Amino acid sequence: MFVNYFADDARSSPVNLAVGRFVLGWWLVWKTVHYDWSLLFSGISRSMAYNGYDAILPVSAPWILTVEKWLLIALVLLVVVGYRIRFTALASAALATHLGTVRNTVTSSGEVSSLFIGSVFLVFVALYSDDDVLSVDGLRRVRSKSLDWLVARLKSDDDRSYRMPSMKYALLTLAILFFSTAASKVVDGGGLGFVAPSNLARLVLVRSYVYPWHDVQLVVVDYPLLGVLGGIGTLALEFGLLVAVLAGATVTPFVLGLVAFTLSNVVLLGIFFVDNLFFLTLFAAFDRAYARLAVDRDLDLVFDEHCLFCARSLYPVDLFDVEGSVTFYSQYDAPDGYEDRPGVDFGRAMYVFDGDDAHEGYDAFRELLRQNRLFHPLAWVMARRPVRAVGRRVYRYVADNRGRHFACRVENGG
Repeated sequence: MFVNYFADDARSSPVNLAVGRFVLGWWLVWKTVHYDWSLLFSGISRSMAYNGYDAILPVSAPWILTVEKWLLIALVLLVVVGYRIRFTALASAALATHLGTVRNTVTSSGEVSSLFIGSVFLVFVALYSDDDVLSVDGLRRVRSKSLDWLVARLKSDDDRSYRMPSMKYALLTLAILFFSTAASKVVDGGGLGFVAPSNLARLVLVRSYVYPWHDVQLVVVDYPLLGVLGGIGTLALEFGLLVAVLAGATVTPFVLGLVAFTLSNVVLLGIFFVDNLFFLTLFAAFDRAYARLAVDRDLDLVFDEHCLFCARSLYPVDLFDVEGSVTFYSQYDAPDGYEDRPGVDFGRAMYVFDGDDAHEGYDAFRELLRQNRLFHPLAWVMARRPVRAVGRRVYRYVADNRGRHFACRVENGG
């Protein structure tokens, strides 16, 4: 369910890295967009703030923070789609760190610390951006590949392997942070004081008095053993995650336990560590979930191996085909009988064959989308009559003029 990238940072699909970048980016957008950063320089906030950094902060120009906010959001959205990742991720990390530092002068809560954690993760994304193939940058890099390389890649039956060192070091960083949190609980609690029955009961009573939430948490006060078990479980999870990561063991029990711990804080203390949920979600096995959505059928795809534009267009299909259910053929090595079917002309278009059914051009792309249930809504839209009519015209124009408008070495085919 969750992946220990420290044990092995290679996966058979690039999906996890792309989804992780998506989750991290949208978390930072959500974290940033709703907050009025200029208020940090207002009278009330500055009266609460530590003023030791005022000399290097634009206190007299609070609008600067608003500009930084929207610039950060714009850069992070570029990270989400994977455009110029090395620059946009590093710039986003720098801006998030600066905004976090400014906010830290007013409050040093975990909500602020998470901005620094997210910034570190963005640095890892930037440092290892070359490994991110399912991105705009990854698709742009394909432009430097030769036609022969692309055709060989599409036809190859070799198992794919995609390294994800950014996920590896992000997981290790998060595990170290949880370990240090557990260590501070032990040190600040005077050894085993953290798991003492009175400790959690005291926290619950204080929180229920200052921040009235509900009466459920008072059960912990009535049953001290629950507090002891909760304290022991918390330390076991926070210490154990790092041990599991370094040992190369499964991290799923610890991640699920930390999710439950985060949710229990909401119930017992009214504390919302929502950021932890986003960070832990980064390491979910999204590729396995995506594979389970795959349709149980095999397709044969016939394309023009002399067309560079065609091969580049099919490269994302190969990346998303995590189950290997699409077999690529050129017009020269297609299975016998395909070209003899009524209406099939390899010199006119690309074809997808599903048993006795042949799908040409635009409809072939729609069938490829139907290979995974995740894309069924898009395939449904493509099947609507107005969309299909326009799509077929566009495909026909591109196929007929690819040698004139696109990089293409054409003999015959589409």
